[in-house]
Amino acid sequence: MKAATVVSLTMAVLSGYCAGLGVLPPGPVIGTLGGNVIFKTTVIPTTFDTIVWTFGDPPVFIVDFLISNGPVAGQEYVGRISLDNSTGSLELRKLTLNDNGTYRVKLRKGSVIEEGSTSLNVYDPISNVTLRANVIDLVELNDTAIFTCSVSSGSSPLSYHWLNGSSEVTARDGIQLGDGGRTLTIANVTQYDQGPYRCIVSNPVSSEPSQNLTLTISYGPENTRMKVTPLDVLYGSGSNLTLSCSAESRPPAQFQWLLNGTLLSNMGPELRLENIHANQSGSYSCWAHNTRTLRYQTSEPSDITVLEPISGAIITTTPNPPIIEGNSVNLTCDASGSIITREWMKDGQLLSAGGNMIISEDKRVLSINPVKRTDSGEYLCRVSNPISTADATHDLIVNYGPDGMEIKGPTEIEVGQKLTLTCSADSNPPASYTWMLNGTEIPGHSPEFTKENSEYFDSGDYTCTATNDVTRNKTYVVHKLSVKAVGSLSQGLSAGAIAGIVIVVLMVVGVAVGVAVYFTKKKGLFKKESSSGNGVGNSTSSANGGGPGGNQDLNYADITQFQKRDGGSVQLGNLGTSSTEYAQVRVNNRPGQPAKPPTYQAHQSQYSQVKKLALKTAPDAASTIYSDVRRN
Repeated sequence: MKAATVVSLTMAVLSGYCAGLGVLPPGPVIGTLGGNVIFKTTVIPTTFDTIVWTFGDPPVFIVDFLISNGPVAGQEYVGRISLDNSTGSLELRKLTLNDNGTYRVKLRKGSVIEEGSTSLNVYDPISNVTLRANVIDLVELNDTAIFTCSVSSGSSPLSYHWLNGSSEVTARDGIQLGDGGRTLTIANVTQYDQGPYRCIVSNPVSSEPSQNLTLTISYGPENTRMKVTPLDVLYGSGSNLTLSCSAESRPPAQFQWLLNGTLLSNMGPELRLENIHANQSGSYSCWAHNTRTLRYQTSEPSDITVLEPISGAIITTTPNPPIIEGNSVNLTCDASGSIITREWMKDGQLLSAGGNMIISEDKRVLSINPVKRTDSGEYLCRVSNPISTADATHDLIVNYGPDGMEIKGPTEIEVGQKLTLTCSADSNPPASYTWMLNGTEIPGHSPEFTKENSEYFDSGDYTCTATNDVTRNKTYVVHKLSVKAVGSLSQGLSAGAIAGIVIVVLMVVGVAVGVAVYFTKKKGLFKKESSSGNGVGNSTSSANGGGPGGNQDLNYADITQFQKRDGGSVQLGNLGTSSTEYAQVRVNNRPGQPAKPPTYQAHQSQYSQVKKLALKTAPDAASTIYSDVRRN
């Protein structure tokens, strides 16, 4: 009764002195179930005469303060409130949901009254947030995931926040939020939707996350790759290789291997190729299969080329030898092993197609059409790959001829002279020869016909026939020969011989003339002596060998022209222009001692000396030889 009375009196007093509103900040004030709130006024601390707090409408007394009596709490708020007498602020404890509503306060100091009102919202905190999914084992692009978030307690309004790992999940294509955000739907999940997922539920006084939920999403295989170790372009026979296959897949993919698109029996992520051979060359790839998604994927292929060492290189010819000029021939190059390149050479020089030579596209066959004699030689075929090389050689013999035939030898010969005729022809193999004289075969097969002593009946047509036993060709040539009498074919003596003869003749003439002159003068001298006694005539030779009186005759005989027996003349050849040679004969008309005729030996000696002079090397072509006769 006392509290009610005080409140009634206080309200009566305050009702007549209201001076303003708004001493409380705008609401609502938020409170947690079971928690505390403070309604703070905005006034400056002072001493109030009266403070009154009420709740709801009609108002329910919370607390009344009179400066004379102190604070008095309403029956329902005893032990739950505290009042600040200097500001009028109120603390309300142990909140219940029934505390939701409007709160008012009035403050009086003297005749001034201030008041304010606000609201209180009490919320139950959120607890036990649970996250569930309709299914957690899904197949990528096939299945849809639906998440549901729930709480066991918590006052509305509730808000829901979704996370995938640390990333926020919002509504977009393929993702929907429903039931006020309480459900999350992901259609056609991908491997990136696996989570972990959680939801966070909030109200104005609390926020609580759920446990994490992770989906198992089967996907793949994808990004299937194959690796070859060691990696190379080419491999030699006997090498060891390891092929490894990988793929992104859940669950892990199963692997199988393919060669040239055909499945092998080998399974597993590795394929070991040991001591490989050329027949294992090909395009390798791996095939990845996911037993959950029922999908598969094949890797990009890798070409593995295994080379066998080259051996047994050989060149064969078509047709078989002998090869005849003018025909065609094919040279074929083959070998065992892995042939990558071929090249042809002849006598050490690289061959290329052109002219009468054609090389096949793979360079296996060299065709020569038509084959010529100049195509003979050593042919080499070089077969190679990056790990080995082999050479094959073939001596190509082109058979040709006979042609270009001729006979060398004289067309005229004197009887008794040696006869030699030589027959020749271009031929491979060398030709065999037969001779005929005037249609009659001469025994033998030599290219040379020889007869030591020719006879008149050796005159006629000599026919030489050359035969090539391989080409089956033959040809002949005719040579005319005339055998003549001895001396009929003389072409005159040499210039030296002629000069010697002339000199000897002139010497003989000179001696004869000298002897005649001698005896003539001797006869005259005897006459003088008979008439004059023993006087002796004296004379002195001049430097030039002249006789008394100094009168001398100098005559020259030009021997560059020599008259033949048949009336013709011989022009001496090989005469030079740089020198003149003389043969000088002196005749001394002076009386001398009685002379005896020269003996045979002296004459022979003198002749020999002249002959030696005549047999000296012939003078130059333009030399002129003279015989000089001086007479004293």
